[in-house]
Amino acid sequence: MFASPDAVLRPRLRDQARERLRTEIMSGVLAPGTLLDDEQLALRLRCSRTPVREALSDLGHLGLVEFRPNRYTRVTVPRRDELVPTLQALGLLFGGVVRTTIGDMEDRDRAALFRRVGLVLDCMAMPTWQWGADAITPVYRTFITACDNPLLASTLSGALDGLTYRLRHDDIRAALPWEHIRNGLVALRVAIDCRDGRLAERATWTVHLLQDPDRGRA
Repeated sequence: MFASPDAVLRPRLRDQARERLRTEIMSGVLAPGTLLDDEQLALRLRCSRTPVREALSDLGHLGLVEFRPNRYTRVTVPRRDELVPTLQALGLLFGGVVRTTIGDMEDRDRAALFRRVGLVLDCMAMPTWQWGADAITPVYRTFITACDNPLLASTLSGALDGLTYRLRHDDIRAALPWEHIRNGLVALRVAIDCRDGRLAERATWTVHLLQDPDRGRA
């Protein structure tokens, strides 16, 4: 039996709606707390409500949309009490990618990454800078691209938008120990320069406020 044209088209419409809305959320066009009405979105995106609902469900799994049955569907509102747990979750995923990737990087890619981390350190001195903004996300994505372990890479890639988005809280500059994080980034830059995967992983633990299990060992 052949699939109907509608059945073939619907997954593409769902993907298009999801990517359009994901881009609008990540770019700030749809601000935290924006109510998402599937009928209005369907009109704006020029599709039926079904792919819009499916797209919203996908974005909910990514952590970009939150649902309250019979109350609202809205763009996720980052919470201050989730900042540290979110950063730690990101670090657990990122640390494994870093450790398995850094030693095999091409010299050109390693040099570019070294400069990019330096840019992050420069950006941290800017009063309007936010973690998860354009300066830091490319560091994560560079490691994802270079990672030879497809499961690690796809896991971090799939979680990246949702986790970095949850770090966009207005109080993030007051809520996190930025000097400690900066020290971790400096250590990461050193590890990148000397191709030390273990040191790089430990540096990511510092950046993401994870306890170093090697600390205190004889």
